[in-house]
This record gives sequence, C-alpha cells and structure tokens, in this order.
Amino acid sequence: MKSHPRRSFLKLAALGGLAAGLPRGLRAQGGAATRGAGAGQARNLIVVISDGMSIGALTLAEQWRQRREGRGTAWMAMLQQAETRRALMDTASADSLVTDSAAAGSAMGGGLRVNNRALNIGPGGERPEPLWVAARAAGKATGLVSSATVTHATPASFVVNVPHRNDEAVIGALYAQSGIDLFLGGGAKFFDAAQREDGVDGYAAFERRAYAVVRTKAELAAVGPLRKILGTFSVGHLPYELDHMNTPDLVATVPTLAELTQEAIARLAALGGDHGFVLQVEGARIDHAAHDNDFGGLVGDQLAVDDALAAAREFAAGRDDTLVIATTDHGNANPGLNGHGDGPNGTNVCFARTFQMRHTGNWVIDGLTAGSGVAAIRERVEYAMGIVLSAAEAEIVARALRLEPTADGYRMRFQPKVQLGQVLANHTAIGWNGIAHTSDLVEIAATGPGSAALGGVVRNDAVHGIMRAALGLPAAERLARA
Repeated sequence: MKSHPRRSFLKLAALGGLAAGLPRGLRAQGGAATRGAGAGQARNLIVVISDGMSIGALTLAEQWRQRREGRGTAWMAMLQQAETRRALMDTASADSLVTDSAAAGSAMGGGLRVNNRALNIGPGGERPEPLWVAARAAGKATGLVSSATVTHATPASFVVNVPHRNDEAVIGALYAQSGIDLFLGGGAKFFDAAQREDGVDGYAAFERRAYAVVRTKAELAAVGPLRKILGTFSVGHLPYELDHMNTPDLVATVPTLAELTQEAIARLAALGGDHGFVLQVEGARIDHAAHDNDFGGLVGDQLAVDDALAAAREFAAGRDDTLVIATTDHGNANPGLNGHGDGPNGTNVCFARTFQMRHTGNWVIDGLTAGSGVAAIRERVEYAMGIVLSAAEAEIVARALRLEPTADGYRMRFQPKVQLGQVLANHTAIGWNGIAHTSDLVEIAATGPGSAALGGVVRNDAVHGIMRAALGLPAAERLARA
C-alpha cells in the first residue's frame, strides 16, 4: 500500500477547491470558540461510524500507520486526550446477540432496539422518530455521508422508518421527502431510471425539490454553497480506498471519504447558521472487507475513516459547540496480527509485507474467473500485493473459484475472497476468526459538549439519548405504533 498525501481541512486540492471555493464567511472554520452552546449542550454533532470495526481493525490501522507512515491515527490520538470520554458499547439487537447494521443503526438513530433487518420499526410496530428528523425540526442542517450506497442501512437508520433495509429504492424516495440537506455516497443504481428495474427516475424527485444532483467531483465542485445536494459517485458502493488511490480514473472522479466529510461539514455549517448542523459519516467498507477476510480492503478503509475523523476533529478543535462521536455499529470477523514467522521479529517481517499492497483481495478475485489457473492467480496476487503464493496456495484459490465442494460436501460459493485472505495469512500474519458479525463490546468515544454522559458500558440504544440531550432536543415522545 503506497502512502499518499493527506489533505488539511478544507484545502481539497484534488477537488478543485470544493470547500475552499465557498464565499468567505460561509466556510466551516475550526479553531475558534463560538457562541450559542450552553453548558453541556452542542450546536453541532458529527457522528463517525466505522461499520464492522472490531477492536482488531482499530489496532491494525494504528500499527500500520505507525510503521508505514511514521505517525499514529487520529482515532488513537483522540483516545489519548484527557477530555475524551470513552465507553464500551453493547451492540445487541432486539432479537439477537449479534446485530446487523440496520438494527444497530436504529438503536443509535432511533433510540429503540429493533429486530435485525428493520430500520426503526420496532418488534411491536413502534416507529421511533429518527434523530436527524428531530434535528431538522429544530432548525438544524442535516447530512449523511457514506462509502456504501447512501441508502444503505447505517445512514438510513438516522432518517427513515422502513420494515426492511433492502428496500433501498424506497429509502431513496423517502430521502427526497425528508428535507435532509445533504446525501453523499454511492448508489446511483437506486436513483437512475436506466439502472432501476421499474424505470422510475429517482433523481427527479430530488430535482423537483431544488436539490443539486451530482455524480462526479467536478459536478460537486460546481454546486453553490447553499444548495441541498444528492451526490452518488458510483453505481453501488464507493470503491475500496486502496483500489481508489491506485486507479487514476477513480482518483479523478470519485471523492474520498475524507473529502466528502470536509465538503459536508463546510456546506452544513453554512446552511445551519446559528442553528448548527448534524452529520453522520459512515465508513461502510471495513465491514465488507472483514466479511471477505480482505486485509487490504480493511486497513485502507479504516484509515479512510480515520482521515474523515481527523477532518471532524479539526473542525471542532478550539470550539465549545461541537460534539464529535467516533464508534462502530458492531464488530466483524475479529482480525488481528498473530505471532508468526521465523525468529524474534518474524511477525514484524510478515506485517511489513502488507506495506507494498496496491490493491485489495476483492480487486484480485474480481479479475479472475472460474477458469483461472494457478499461474494466473499467482501473477495477479504478486502484481496487486507483492506477495508470491506457492502453487499449492494458488490451487486453493483456484478450487474456490471453480466452486468445488470441500471434503464435507460444502460448496465454496462466494468463498474465493475468503480463501485468498486465509492463504495470505501465511505471508502477512493477519488472522481472522470468521466471516461474520460478532457480539463483542465495541469502542465508542466522544469529545465536546454532552460527552460527559458517556462512560462505562452503554447499550447502543442509550447512545441515542446521549446525542439527543447533547443537542438540547426534547426527550423522544412515547413511541407511535404502526
């Protein structure tokens, strides 16, 4: 993985000065305390969610950045500050110790534990008011940023009440009616008439309500600072950061998560004015990479989330009115660096091999077919990762590509990426305990007004109340039923 320059807040050279192009007085400025926030009350709230982040993912990103770039992560720096409040969060859903993102997001976004797959629809038909809806009613500017489809479970959980998370076209239509000011992420296929099975033009509903609809960096740069925006920068999810930064066409057209975060903060600060703003930023693809045991995808996107968190903290620095929360919705696959290799520093030698990765395991497998042989697999892995697989290791991947059954008869459907990740562990010392979400307690940290309420062990649904109280919003009324 090659190091690449990180942008300071609102510089955005690669975006052609998106945020820097805002008129003076409308730029989001950090570093100066501002009026209007009472003791323990926040005018602004920025919630950064690293979807699927086990503590191992956070640890690996810190170790990678320290050894590869000679500096630590913004997340670990936040945890080391005296003013930061921390807790462990219980992530269970209403019907399972192991949550999915819809239920986990709903607990935080709606304040009610719901069954897996549901978005703010309770087991008894309850329909809690999503937090961003309440914030908008209080006059705050509101926004969602995600590296997944912008209609995905985590962003949607702060805005809508929908029985099933997979109804993303429905979620997109509800977004248009919601009045939320800014949506930035992937997911053109849920709005573009040419890509939707029903042929409905989902973008038109936003344009009728005076939203700017954009699909590239250049189009985003051309939008005035006080326009509402729907930005979908890919057909589905945004590309993995590691693949993104090593693909010139993607660098030219698709913003990074940090760039989208900087842009969102600047625009929402301008739109919110004295009322302030709320912003949820989701790094979604840590979860996807963990499901696939894809270390390049995991560490690259965890560092992308870290850069987004750095942008949020830079905005909040020196202010007395901005609550910043950094957390995840659940763990996934429990990745970790294991003792491995010959000699006392064998693990370090193995880990250092990841520094030369320029593409993810997903990129490797997506370029192979069921007919790909050992030689083709070895060649593609060496190009993407600088690692030379043995013929026996490549044959394991080849068998998975052919969907051959294992000895117990299990057919290796959708397993090629996982098999590659397991094989690469021989070379990198990165191990995984599975391919699914976990019930682990997870990290949550906060700085700014309202953060004092955080500590010990908290349930995910309790975090909703902490955020609502910090914003000075009234307690949620008795839950309505369908």
